[in-house]
Amino acid sequence: MSRPLAQLLLLSLLPGTGCALIGMSRDDSNFTRKPVSADQIAEFENDAPVRKILRLNTSNVTTLATDQRIRSLIWQELDESGLMSPEDRRRLNQSGIRVGVAGSTLPWALTSLLSGERVQSTSSSNERLANSRQADGSMVFGARLVLPEGSNSLIEIPSSGDNLLIPAGHIAGLKHGAELQNARCMFHVSSAEIGDGWVVLKFLPQIHYGGMSVRYSLAESGEQLPVRQRIQPLYEQQFELKLHTGETAVIGYQKQDDWSVGQLMFQRESLSSLNEQVVTIELAAVEAIQGQKSVTVRYSKY
Repeated sequence: MSRPLAQLLLLSLLPGTGCALIGMSRDDSNFTRKPVSADQIAEFENDAPVRKILRLNTSNVTTLATDQRIRSLIWQELDESGLMSPEDRRRLNQSGIRVGVAGSTLPWALTSLLSGERVQSTSSSNERLANSRQADGSMVFGARLVLPEGSNSLIEIPSSGDNLLIPAGHIAGLKHGAELQNARCMFHVSSAEIGDGWVVLKFLPQIHYGGMSVRYSLAESGEQLPVRQRIQPLYEQQFELKLHTGETAVIGYQKQDDWSVGQLMFQRESLSSLNEQVVTIELAAVEAIQGQKSVTVRYSKY
């Protein structure tokens, strides 16, 4: 047989053989089914994603600016020096903002404020529990926040809802000053880092003002059109704070001779009195929420 004729014969046989190999039926008998071991199931379930959440207890206390508890006594028993660098603390103080942290045992003055007691001023600030008290004194508001990892929340500082007058040259975004209608002061709170029983929280003061309407904004999840007011962020007054479980952050007013952001946020003046506020944030718990996997799910249904 000649060589060209032999090649032609081989080529004529290839389609039939090739089709038989490729078109082999995929019968279940061709596959070996082995039972899944308990160790494999445990490894599969333990590989589920874990997301941490923060449980925060917040409170806002309003009392007279002449009340020595809010002006000086609570700060005597709070840690202010170990929270941040001296430069950051000095920057906040010059803006009229004071930050401290209390351990699991709160100072008596802070406990008294949070319980809504009114302590009349006396000649001696050391006469603590001997001072006269009235149950209808200070106003206290509070909320419990659940902050998942990667999310944020707002802590509002209650106000009368009146217009806020901003002097020129004090806020970077409002160099020429402004009168903001229906203004409210907020703390935008998010987590910078979460560990086992501790968290680094980021605080960005904001002023929300104007009417409520649909406004374009950007978020981690994409573009959004929420119904909200205009927002003036105060980037020069933002700061970070590390809290352990059971500790309480205290944010209040640092008295300054000139007008300050702290005065705008924490003081309210009426015809009869000058009130001052303080905000507390307790880290109640850091929890890890683990997702669940199942080896019985039939994904062909979805």
